[in-house]
Amino acid sequence: MKNIKIGCLFFVLTMILVSCAGKKPVVVQNTITTEKTITETVHDTVFKIEKDSSSYNALLDCINGKVVVKDVLRAEPGRNLKSPKVRIADNFLKVDCEVRAQELFAQWKSTYITQNKQEIKEVPVEVPVVTNELTSWQEKQIRGFWLLVAILALLGYLKIKNTLKKTT
Repeated sequence: MKNIKIGCLFFVLTMILVSCAGKKPVVVQNTITTEKTITETVHDTVFKIEKDSSSYNALLDCINGKVVVKDVLRAEPGRNLKSPKVRIADNFLKVDCEVRAQELFAQWKSTYITQNKQEIKEVPVEVPVVTNELTSWQEKQIRGFWLLVAILALLGYLKIKNTLKKTT
């Protein structure tokens, strides 16, 4: 009876060892993440324009009860202003000063690009086994298992045959 228990224990241990499969290899996949930040800033400015003037000096005279310009003494233009145009008509004084058109608004954009540090994440990826071929060690285990089964079957047969002979 002791031999049967040892034989069964040996058989169960052999079955457990044969049925164990190796783990599939795990591959680590590296993912690099970069974050790029673009900041755009709009700038504007105002240009200061200094004051400007032009002058006109003339002598006036009264002819037949009407005022007229007798002699122009001085007519000076400014930096941007032209010399004034002076007219007297029907006892009205008209002075016209013209200036060139000016557009003095400026605007520009500045762009700043900032890159944050890289993060490396390790993600395990299971790789399926591509081939179903057995290794030489696995083939030896299979042959050894069948040899063990044959030996145990023979021992079991002999044990039963001896038990039957003793009872008859």
